[in-house]
Amino acid sequence: MFDEQEKVISYKWDPAEETGYRLRFDPRLAQLRGQTPFRVEDWMHHIVNNEWGCATLDQALGVLNRLFSLDVGEERRRLQGRLAQTPH
Repeated sequence: MFDEQEKVISYKWDPAEETGYRLRFDPRLAQLRGQTPFRVEDWMHHIVNNEWGCATLDQALGVLNRLFSLDVGEERRRLQGRLAQTPH
């Protein structure tokens, strides 16, 4: 699921934990705050783990792939076009 206004892609809901993971892409805000443009976050609890700040889409997808099974190549292709259209 992609929330264009929030610039967030939600992944892998875990009903037992009542949470999941989100990938946030916000290059403008990252530049203002001196952070990386990609962040992997806890979906429900909105906890951002510093170790999950990623400079590239490939790094972010690698983090998500360690957390749960993900076809990184397919997901990269799916997201590259969408992220290219996102206003910065």
